[in-house]
Amino acid sequence: MSQAVYEQELKINLCVPEVRVADPVFNADNILAMIGQICANDDSPQLILFPQLCLSAFTCEDLFSLPLLRQACLQQLRRIEQNLSGREVFVALGLPLEVDGELYDALALLNGEGLSAFVIDQKPDARHFKPASTIAKKYMTLYGKNIPIITDGVLPDLIKGKKVKVWIGKMEEAPRIDENEILLNPCALPAFGDVDDETIFWQYSQNQKGILAVCSAGATESTSQFAFSGLAQIWQKGKLLASGEQLSFQNEKTSLSPPSNLKIPKSDGYQKAIRKQDLPFLFENDEAQLERIFDIQVAGLMGRLRHTGSKRMVIGLSGGADSSMALMACCQAAKNFNLSLTSILGVVMPGPGTSTASLQRVWKLVEISGIEGRNNDISQAIQQHLADIGHDASPDVTFENVQARIRTLYLMNYANMHQGLVIGTGDLSEIALGWSTYNGDQMSMYNVNAGLPKSVLLRLLPWAAERLFGEAGLKIAEKIAAAPISPELRPVNEDGQTEQITEKVIGPYKLHDFFLWHFLAEKQDPREIFDQALEIFGKEFQAEFMLSCLQKFIERFFRHQFKRSASPDGVQIFSVGLDSCHAWRMPADARAELWLAACHYLKNEHPKLKTK
Repeated sequence: MSQAVYEQELKINLCVPEVRVADPVFNADNILAMIGQICANDDSPQLILFPQLCLSAFTCEDLFSLPLLRQACLQQLRRIEQNLSGREVFVALGLPLEVDGELYDALALLNGEGLSAFVIDQKPDARHFKPASTIAKKYMTLYGKNIPIITDGVLPDLIKGKKVKVWIGKMEEAPRIDENEILLNPCALPAFGDVDDETIFWQYSQNQKGILAVCSAGATESTSQFAFSGLAQIWQKGKLLASGEQLSFQNEKTSLSPPSNLKIPKSDGYQKAIRKQDLPFLFENDEAQLERIFDIQVAGLMGRLRHTGSKRMVIGLSGGADSSMALMACCQAAKNFNLSLTSILGVVMPGPGTSTASLQRVWKLVEISGIEGRNNDISQAIQQHLADIGHDASPDVTFENVQARIRTLYLMNYANMHQGLVIGTGDLSEIALGWSTYNGDQMSMYNVNAGLPKSVLLRLLPWAAERLFGEAGLKIAEKIAAAPISPELRPVNEDGQTEQITEKVIGPYKLHDFFLWHFLAEKQDPREIFDQALEIFGKEFQAEFMLSCLQKFIERFFRHQFKRSASPDGVQIFSVGLDSCHAWRMPADARAELWLAACHYLKNEHPKLKTK
């Protein structure tokens, strides 16, 4: 291996560049800018680590299989190599690499003498890449040179007196690092509201003697499913030595002077977070978690706005919790991008089911937030459409769905008029239960609430409103969160109040969110879920009622997969989600009989329910 041997220890730099998906030229520009900034400010030897697949962007998916993308990455790699000539610097950056007709997740190693080697991911995403163990050759010819291929992750002769190792991706099977060893971990970590990556790295590093340097893909990756954290940290012996800003949309650099000069700070370690029993998506002490959840939600929206170049957001406001929470995310995204809040168009579309209380709440929210509010009464449009299709205007399912679809029609056309995006409002609980109108409120251009269970959303809304708009925001948000949940699609009574209450129809959301977590995250069967529900909610609900809710959850979860299969993008906020392309793959015609039979057995045989 032709590789410089540095007589003194390198300063470690972790760089998370702003990227565009499948745009190697743009990505190389930012990589070079960050390298140039580091070298201009410090003439000491530099080790610069970039994230996994940063030259292409990590989220290219099946685009990795296209030759044009791979060729462009190699062209930009050559450009970066030439730029480093003569510099006392060692750079590691990720790219897709084809070797003998097979595709690999690789890390290119460069220094002032040129491209020195490729390290191949040992445990890659099997959908796109082959593992390092499938490569037989030790070299590949590139730019007229034989470039070494490293499959064991060990880099010899880089720093005098130190061994450098590379582990690409998740840390589950990462190697040990002994004294005088450095482990470089280029990766791509989705940001989750219930996963603390710092705890994972602390647990790993506390049992290691060497240095761990972690550099994750960041928020400028695609937000079709995840917001990537951009975590950049350096650890040694369970101590966090350096850490950068996460969920940033700018180039972010984290640096650490030679470790031999460091005094390792004292740390009491990390306490394992305890999940709430009645709402396992959240932890017992959830204040900091709420901030993390909101930041992830906003980062997802910002990513989509950045990609589309949209300067306006169009949202349907009802005075309910879901649309109000979506509005909070829109307001924060606008502030982060230095856009006026009037760039948000909040469309209020009252119909025959809209209650007086909802209208009062929604216009108060518009006033406090300072967005542009617009009123479009859809009553006449509903009557006209029902007449056109020969419907007698009786309040049935068609009557309800016409309203939802007309509202979506208005929003989509407003978005076209204003070159904006329709922001969806349906939450994770509604998505799980199919509680939406297909091609009505089920559809949008980006759904910011797609990863939020209803019970979490109701806790997050007042917190976010206070953060954005102070005491006035908190008061109106608390009123909204406390109001009965209703789609308001049936005519109101003489007092202008709705009598259509969602939880009277499908059951309490706190139960459905509990079922959802244990069904998806714990992979539990109905007996296990029901027994835990009895233990947690036994004093609040009768056993027969909880079993009927569980059965309803299962029926609706299976029956409405077709809606999830056609859902718009929205960022996953917790370690479980329902994105049909990545998080939960299930055919729309899957049958629920096995699970329903288990519920029927419980009804007849469970000690709490068995007829005496």
